[in-house]
Amino acid sequence: MKELEDSPHFPKWLRNFQTEFIGFVVVRLNIYTDFIKYLNSLQLPPRPMIDLCSGSGDIAIHIFKKNKEFNQLILSDKFPNIKSFKNDAISYLAKSADVLEMEIQSNNYYTMFNAFHHFADEEKQKIVQKILDSGSRSFIVEILEPKIIYFLKVLFITTIGNLIFTPFIRPFSLKRIFFTYFIPLNIITITYDGIISVIKSSTVKRYRKIFEGFGDSIKIFNLENNFSSIVVIEIQPK
Repeated sequence: MKELEDSPHFPKWLRNFQTEFIGFVVVRLNIYTDFIKYLNSLQLPPRPMIDLCSGSGDIAIHIFKKNKEFNQLILSDKFPNIKSFKNDAISYLAKSADVLEMEIQSNNYYTMFNAFHHFADEEKQKIVQKILDSGSRSFIVEILEPKIIYFLKVLFITTIGNLIFTPFIRPFSLKRIFFTYFIPLNIITITYDGIISVIKSSTVKRYRKIFEGFGDSIKIFNLENNFSSIVVIEIQPK
């Protein structure tokens, strides 16, 4: 199964509506707060942050602004949602950047937020191996697990939440309003991809099984609070 947004035939405007919705909701609900606290506790040496599979870029930008160890943010995506930024330290690669094909360079921090479940197990291993070979440190973070509670949360957020949040998502779009409230195509596609994402997500135990041959250069763990739990795959080459 694949999400609609992974298809090159999926309309660009619908894909952008979807990634902008996800970015808006995740940032407003502070889902990555515990990860930001963990990241700040590491006191990493300053380096550029290269974000993979960025979508709207909202999540990476939010985390970049909350962390002083990243001195530059470069967003990238196979289907880039190009934007202009007031902050000169933030940029978005205009060229399509497929993480499975792109070169992973040294002396950077590579991040990926809520996109790892889009890949098959063999592709996940390929991505991690490329990062290990480059010698760059990386943080891959997932906010979904294949559990009924996540299915219910996603179903609520992508339907009722979509109706509530759509007028506040930027950039404002009358087309987004029309295809949410009058012809609910935006709700249908976001809900479908959300459900598929939960089905394709993995637990910490499953990720440890996938990467069991990679040694102790990979640390896989949960960050939990009373409301949510996120999965962190931290790659620290020797």
